[in-house]
Amino acid sequence: MNKFFFPLGFALGKAADRNTALRKAKNRAIHYLFYIERYNHHTIYHDITSTFKRTTIRMKKQNRGYGLHCHRAVITICKLIGIEDMYAKVSGSTNLLNITRALFQALAKQETHQDLSEKKQLNVVEFQNVCGPLPFVVASPHKGAREQPEKEDEIPDTRLDWGDVKAAQGMKRSIWANVKRTIW
Repeated sequence: MNKFFFPLGFALGKAADRNTALRKAKNRAIHYLFYIERYNHHTIYHDITSTFKRTTIRMKKQNRGYGLHCHRAVITICKLIGIEDMYAKVSGSTNLLNITRALFQALAKQETHQDLSEKKQLNVVEFQNVCGPLPFVVASPHKGAREQPEKEDEIPDTRLDWGDVKAAQGMKRSIWANVKRTIW
C-alpha cells in the first residue's frame, strides 16, 4: 500500500518572551493538525499549484534520489513531514507565513491515486523506467472502469508556465542575451 499519513500543524503564538510564544504556538498548533499523505514514503502524489494571498507555490513530484530543490522554508517543512524528493518554485511574495499556508493548502488538497480513480471511474496509470514504454496501473476503481472515455468538457484546462515550456523546448535564452555591451 502506498499511503502514508503524517500529522503536522502550525500556528502563531505571541508573547513578551520567546519561550512563552513558542509554548502558545505549540499548544495552538495541536488543535490545527493536517494529515499529510506521501506517495511511496518519499514524495507527493502529483504536481500541485497553490496560491495564498500573493504567494504561489508550484510543486512537482520527483523520482527517488532527486532531493528537495525548494525554498528554505519549504525544505524545512518537507523534512519534518518526511518528503524527500520534490521540486517547488515559490513566486510572488516570499513572506514565510504565506509560504507555509500555501504549502499546507497544497498538501491538504492533493488527491491520492485511488481517490482520483474513484472520482473519474478510470484506471490511473504511471509510466516507470522499470516497465519501459508500457503503463503501470497504480489504481483502479472498485466498481470497475467506465467504458466511455472522458468527454471534452471533462478534460481540465491546464495553465502552462511558458518559462518551463520554453526551457523544455530548448528555446529559453539567457537574461543577458540582449544586453548591449559597451566596447572600450
